[in-house]
Amino acid sequence: MDYTKNYHLPQWVKSDRIMMDDFNRMCVDLENGLTGNRQAANELSGQIQRVEREAKEQIRTSDTASQASLKSGLLWMAYNHCHLLAAGEKQPPQNGCFFQSLKGAPAPSAASGLMERGDALWLARGARAYSSDEICSHIQQVSPMEVIKGNAAANTPLIIRFTPPGPGYFSKFSLINQAKDISCDATVWHIAFFNENSGEYEAETDVTLSMTSPYPLRVIHEVIEKNFCFSGGFTYRIEVSTKDDRYNGRVDYDNKSGYTKAVSLTADTTGILSRTVPCGEARLDGITLVQYRPSGTGGTLSLIWDGAVLASTRTRNIVDATGKSLLEAEFRRNAAIPATTSLQLRTICNVGGDIALHSWAMAAI
Repeated sequence: MDYTKNYHLPQWVKSDRIMMDDFNRMCVDLENGLTGNRQAANELSGQIQRVEREAKEQIRTSDTASQASLKSGLLWMAYNHCHLLAAGEKQPPQNGCFFQSLKGAPAPSAASGLMERGDALWLARGARAYSSDEICSHIQQVSPMEVIKGNAAANTPLIIRFTPPGPGYFSKFSLINQAKDISCDATVWHIAFFNENSGEYEAETDVTLSMTSPYPLRVIHEVIEKNFCFSGGFTYRIEVSTKDDRYNGRVDYDNKSGYTKAVSLTADTTGILSRTVPCGEARLDGITLVQYRPSGTGGTLSLIWDGAVLASTRTRNIVDATGKSLLEAEFRRNAAIPATTSLQLRTICNVGGDIALHSWAMAAI
């Protein structure tokens, strides 16, 4: 008679004579083995259920510090995710997060009280009103724009410099364009608005102007109707240039009263920026970041998140992806977020202050 290797169960061959004792002993061994397996399985199941109950109880009764540490770590991951979104040229479709640059593009439809400055959305509140003539009295021409036919490399820009007494914006300004030897129907001027205090171009635009004329010498007032925003007490430079070399010309600032219009800003205005974000499902918490720069006496930012009014948790100095030094306000929800969440950023300036909003972002956890 042979036996199995592991449990010594009998293995008969044809020539074996089956004995009752052998058969009964095999059945008893099988019974004992199955009974032991069932008992072991029951004990293991009980241990699993006990561990599960203990784990649930541990989660339920975990100390506040541990819960806060976990949430803080997740929020820092959300913070880093916002900056990763800012660094990308194109954002993949995602739920529960966004990044929005406020540079260059028109103000969002869900914005109010904010002006398009070019590099940011902007809000200001001056201490006193001033007339258009008063601001124009501060404007000085440094050099005219010279256009050399057939030699664009020799062209030189028009440079205007001024230091406004308070915040405001140009609704239009006037230039005198003199041109001759014209061999084109239109020309393009590049207009740049440079803040000499910060060393940054705050706005740039191209304008196309007609050059058709029945006369050999064309002299015309060119009225540029673009809003250029400025802060009080800073020195600005307006640069007008062209790469065109199809005519000979000269451009000067037109300093006649009434041709250039400026508007002072003194109203107590609240700038509002809103956004609705789909999260796919309810989330544990979330973070919103606002990158901005105040001037003068500055102002305050607040966030209304699904009806809850939040002040910033902290404010830090950062350098954004373009190398610009900014302040970054951080808002934490500290509450659950629904599957669709709504944000409203509110900006209020102090008297004599202004705030430029450069971007904002949000991520849920």
